[in-house]
Amino acid sequence: MRNEILLYDPRLIEEAVFLCLREHPKAGEFDRERCRHYEISDPEERERGFQDLHRAWFIRLGLAHPIEEALHEQPVLLSRVKTCVVGRTAAKNLEGAELFVGSEEGSSDREQRNVRILLRPESLLDPAALLSFLRHELLHIIDMLDPDYGYEPILPSAVGGPTHDRLLAERYRALWDATIDGRMARRGWAPESIRAERLKDFRGAFPMLGEDSARMFSHFFDRERSTHPELVAFACNPSAGTGELPTTASPGNRCPLCGFPTHSFAPEPERLPPEVIAEIAKDFPRWQPSQGLCRQCADLYQAHQVSMRAAKQLPGAHPDHPGSRC
Repeated sequence: MRNEILLYDPRLIEEAVFLCLREHPKAGEFDRERCRHYEISDPEERERGFQDLHRAWFIRLGLAHPIEEALHEQPVLLSRVKTCVVGRTAAKNLEGAELFVGSEEGSSDREQRNVRILLRPESLLDPAALLSFLRHELLHIIDMLDPDYGYEPILPSAVGGPTHDRLLAERYRALWDATIDGRMARRGWAPESIRAERLKDFRGAFPMLGEDSARMFSHFFDRERSTHPELVAFACNPSAGTGELPTTASPGNRCPLCGFPTHSFAPEPERLPPEVIAEIAKDFPRWQPSQGLCRQCADLYQAHQVSMRAAKQLPGAHPDHPGSRC
C-alpha cells in the first residue's frame, strides 16, 4: 500500500507498541534501542528517531497487519480516496471509520475524499476482533462511495421533532448494520451468531412489526445490497413494509404514525376534523381512526391545518397554493 494513502498517528503507534511489549520477550531489545536515542542531542532529530523506532516495531510486532488487510480487501475504497488516516481515541464509543469530503474547486472527487479511522491503542492487541470491526466499518464507507447506494449524510426531519429524529436515526442504524453484517456473513467474515445479534437490534428498533419482524429483517440482511432511500423510507414508515398497522391504541403501545411508545393517545380520533383525517391519510394510506394516534401527532396535524387556513387569508395567497408544508 502506498505510504501517501495510509497515514498513522504517531501517538497511536507509540502507545500500541508500549502496550504490546509490556510482557513481550523482545521488550528488553526494544528498551535498549530506545535508550540509544536519548543520546541524540538535537531535539527534533531525537524525536524523529523515536518515531522511526516506534514505527519499525509497530510493523515488526504485526500491529499494522489487521488495518492493512482490511484496506487491501477494499481496492475500490483505496482508488477513490486521497488518504486514510488512522488516528487515536481513548473512548471505545468513538472508534470507527468516517468519510470526509471537501469542496475545493478544481479538485477531483478522489482528491477531496479522505477516510479517518479512530482506534484505541489497546484494540490493536486483538487482531482478529480488530479485523472484524474494520471490515464492518469499511463496508459503511464503501456504501457511501457507491453512487448506486445514494447516500445522504442528513436524514429527513421527523414529524415529531428532535425525539423522533433520534428514533429515526436509530432505526436507520439498525437497518444499515443489518445490510452490512449480512454481507459479512455471506463472505465468511462474521460468526454465525451475527444474524441473531442483528435481528435482536432490528426488533428493538421496530417493535411495532411484531411477528413479522423476522421476515422483514431477512429482506435487509439477506439482500446483497439495499439503497439509502430504501432504508430511509422503511425507517420513516415501517408499517408500509408489512402492509399492516397496529389495530389497537392501548396505553404503552406505539403510535401507528410516528411509531413512538405512548401512554397518551388522542381521545376519539374519529372526531378529528375531516380535513385532518384526510391529511393523515395522505401520509399513512392504511391508517384508520379506529387505530388511534398519539396526542403529539394529532396536535401536529391539526396545527398544520390551522396554519394552512391562516395562510389562505394572507394577501396575495393563491387559493390552491397557500404555502408549503414544513
